[in-house]
Amino acid sequence: MDLPGEKLVIKLWETLTEKGLGALLSPWQVGREGRARNEIRRHEILMLAQAEADAADIRSGKKKLRSDGTLLLANTEETASVIDERIEPTLGLCKAVEYGNRSSVAAAARSEINASRAILFAEEELAADGQVPPDRTVDDDWLFAWREQAGKVSNEDLQRMWGSVLAGEVKAPGRYSIRTLEFLKMLSKTEAETISKLARYIIAGSIARNQLKHLESNGVSFSMLMQMQELGVLSGVESIGLSTTYQSALKDRFLRGFISHGKILILEHEDPHKTVDFEIYVLTAVGEQLLELGSFEPDLEYLRLVGREFAGKGFTVKLADWVSTSDTSGRFYNAQDITFGTAAPLM
Repeated sequence: MDLPGEKLVIKLWETLTEKGLGALLSPWQVGREGRARNEIRRHEILMLAQAEADAADIRSGKKKLRSDGTLLLANTEETASVIDERIEPTLGLCKAVEYGNRSSVAAAARSEINASRAILFAEEELAADGQVPPDRTVDDDWLFAWREQAGKVSNEDLQRMWGSVLAGEVKAPGRYSIRTLEFLKMLSKTEAETISKLARYIIAGSIARNQLKHLESNGVSFSMLMQMQELGVLSGVESIGLSTTYQSALKDRFLRGFISHGKILILEHEDPHKTVDFEIYVLTAVGEQLLELGSFEPDLEYLRLVGREFAGKGFTVKLADWVSTSDTSGRFYNAQDITFGTAAPLM
C-alpha cells in the first residue's frame, strides 16, 4: 500500500535523475519506497555529514582527493631542495595550482552537499502530501537554476526553504517563477524571519491597514512594512495603503470568505448586491509565492479585530477553521459569531 506522498516522491526522483541531479543521493534511490525511506534517510544524513567533514579536510589540506575518487591523508612532511643560494621572491605557481584545485574540489563538494540536503527536505514534504502528481514536468532551466542557488546555502532553515520550493514546483510546475528564485538567492536569514513574522497577519493576500495599532503592538511596525515593500514583498505601503472592493461569491445573497492560514472570516448579508471595502497593504506576486513556502499560525486576536471591522459595516461575520480541498474551494467548521461590540474567543 502506498504511503500518502509515495507517488510525489517517485515524481521527484524521476525529475532529478532525468536531469542528472542529486548525485550524492542516487545510490540510495532503489530502496526509497515505503517504510525503508526513513532508514535510508538516516543513512543519507550521516553520509552527508561525513562528506561535509571530508570537504573541510580537503579545503584545509588535511586530505587529498585521488583521481579515482578516494581520499588520502595528506603528507605533512615536506622536503626542500636548494637549487642555488639566491633568495628571490617567487610566485609559487605550483602551490597556487594546488591550493586552487583544493579549493575547487571543496567548493564543488560543498555545493553538492547543500543541494542534497535541500532535496531531502523536499522529499520529506512531498512524502506527507497525498496530491496526485501532475502530468507536466519541471522546466529544465528552472531546475538547473534551483540547483545552482540551493548549492550555495549552508543554513538549515534556508535549505528547508529551498526544499519547499522544489517540492512545490514538483507538485505544480510553473508555480514559482525564475524571478522568485532570483529573489530567494538574495534573501538573508534575518529577512526570512521578518517575512515569517509578517505572514501571521496575511488575510486573503493582504494585511489589514486599519489594524496597524495591533500590528505595532506585536512587533510589526510601519517601518517594517516599508522594509518589506522595499524588499519587494508588499505594495501600497508608501501610499498609505489601498482599498479593494469585494463582491458576493453568490447570486442570491452576499457571501464572501477571507482565508488566513487555516482560518476563515465569513461575511454574509441578505443583499446580494452589497459590497465590502477592505483597506489593505497588498502582497506582491513574489510575496504570495514566498508565503506558500511555509506553514504559519495566524494571530487570532487580529482576525477577530478585522472581523469586528466588517461587522461594523453591517455584515454577519463568523470566524471558523478552514480546510482547503482544492485551489479554489474548501470547507469550514467550528464557526463562531463575531459582532461589532464583542469578539468571543475561538477555541
